[in-house]
Amino acid sequence: MEEFFLKNRKQSIHGICFQKNDKITNIIYIPVDYVIDGMKFINSDRIENVTGEKKEFKVKVIKFKSKNYFDDLSKTAFRDCDNFQKLFTVIQSMDLLCELSLSKEDVVYIGKVINVYDDSIDIDFYDTECKLYDNACVMYDDITSISVFTDYLDTLSEVMKEDFFTSRD
Repeated sequence: MEEFFLKNRKQSIHGICFQKNDKITNIIYIPVDYVIDGMKFINSDRIENVTGEKKEFKVKVIKFKSKNYFDDLSKTAFRDCDNFQKLFTVIQSMDLLCELSLSKEDVVYIGKVINVYDDSIDIDFYDTECKLYDNACVMYDDITSISVFTDYLDTLSEVMKEDFFTSRD
């Protein structure tokens, strides 16, 4: 397990790196202890420093928990995402919600990718009640990280599919 320190960010990111190059660093995200909460794709230019976990037992537990992570077929498509265009093409084709952290802001945005280009995406942004509130063109250079398959995103996706709030009235 590694800890990733990002430029202009107070909080670091913990995870297991499964692919890395000069454009993008892909990790299985571990927010706390032994909890796996989706995948994060970090803009490699935003990484300031990386340190490794020194506690042997913790490394052993994380390796055990993550060894079958890609057995889920929906997750295998992300193994070969070595650039933003491939990553967003997969996200769009699977109709997934994703979480974007942008370079100039210390907030995250939840959205669905509408179009994928060589250097940017068109994306619809949703609020915390799953209502469309904006759309934008986001340049890859402006992105710090992207998350998919987190508990939060999976829950919002199910709520949006089931039209949960309408059916309860």
